[in-house]
Amino acid sequence: MQYEDVVDALLSEFPAFEVDEDEYELPYVVAGYFTSFILQAFKDGDRETYLSGLDFIERLHLDDSDRVRNLATVGFLESIQNTWSRELLDANIPFNDLGEESKKWWIRLNRFWDGDINALREDE
Repeated sequence: MQYEDVVDALLSEFPAFEVDEDEYELPYVVAGYFTSFILQAFKDGDRETYLSGLDFIERLHLDDSDRVRNLATVGFLESIQNTWSRELLDANIPFNDLGEESKKWWIRLNRFWDGDINALREDE
């Protein structure tokens, strides 16, 4: 997937998720909105949307493009870590529901926040 196509793919796959048209060219902002969207799905008991959202993030992590993978980590996962409640994060939600590649980058983000400035390098 091309980096420029991520927002279109997201909107196509999740028709209930809406963003203002002037934000289409701001994938990191859209990523933050989307993580709020799947958090609300989780809170509403809409496990299908919640898990589909995490699967979307996993597919981004498996993409061939460095920019897309970076968006998956810094845009989506970092947004979850910075905005979801400590209670959910301490209960390992959504970590336990992430795909394997997303879990790897979640752990690397934690290492980064703990001071390992090389944790987010692809060759690490």
